[in-house]
Amino acid sequence: MNYLYFLIPVVWLLVSINLFVGTFVCYAAVIKMRDRKDELLKQHWTVRWTCFAVLAVGLLLDTALNWFTLTIVYLEPPFEFLSTSRVVRHKFKSTGYRQKLSLWFCKNWLTPIDPNHCEE
Repeated sequence: MNYLYFLIPVVWLLVSINLFVGTFVCYAAVIKMRDRKDELLKQHWTVRWTCFAVLAVGLLLDTALNWFTLTIVYLEPPFEFLSTSRVVRHKFKSTGYRQKLSLWFCKNWLTPIDPNHCEE
């Protein structure tokens, strides 16, 4: 029974890392696709549908990241559907560690890919 006290946080951490990496990869891909959407619309239908699949997977991963990982990190239930909405809310309306963490996420992870992503 004592091993569960160690196993549960380790499983949460491993799942959270995978959610974060998967979400970030999909986020970077979707931003690149958004910036080149005119060229993408001229591509073969299989390319377009693959892009839509990446978007759908990214939305699922982002939702899971928000509900599973950020619920523990921010110590509050999710009030938003996607993680960026939560990060932006805490960036502008919170104080303390939640605001500092949101500023860090925006500065180091979101803004380098899309400079306007963390704006309200």
